[in-house]
Amino acid sequence: MTKNILEEIYQDLQRENPPRLEFTRRAFELLQQLDAPRILDIGCGQGEPTLELARLSKGEIIGMDTNQGDLDELTRKIEKSGLSDRVHVVNGSMLDIKLPDESFDVIWSEGSIQFIGFEKGLEEWRRLLKPSGFLVIHEMTWLRPDPPGEIVDRWQRRLSWYKDGG
Repeated sequence: MTKNILEEIYQDLQRENPPRLEFTRRAFELLQQLDAPRILDIGCGQGEPTLELARLSKGEIIGMDTNQGDLDELTRKIEKSGLSDRVHVVNGSMLDIKLPDESFDVIWSEGSIQFIGFEKGLEEWRRLLKPSGFLVIHEMTWLRPDPPGEIVDRWQRRLSWYKDGG
């Protein structure tokens, strides 16, 4: 039996997997103490990290994604968790974020900056951060010049899908 290499990579990163949320908690703890921060979670999907950030921070969280089905699921989770007063969803593209400059204490990106590229993400998202704000990025990457073709093909398809409007 042949094991799908993508399944192997993602087996520990399922949407509601405690090890994934452990990363979220550990990364948030490394930030300086923030009093009720405004956080933008770019590419939030169904929002498990988004909800965890709300529980950890006591701040306002905006989860942004282009997949309306995922945002609908996140909205259900927000309501079920009683966090509707602090967690909001925005259907929007990271390629054209229509939010005010310097409006966030933290920008959070778990597995999404790959779609526009690290350098472009840093360049474009910088304007959204307050002067003393933080950018937290969790991204899978390969550290060798010859990654498996299946992975390269998958990233290229996802990048094309995203650039075409998802």
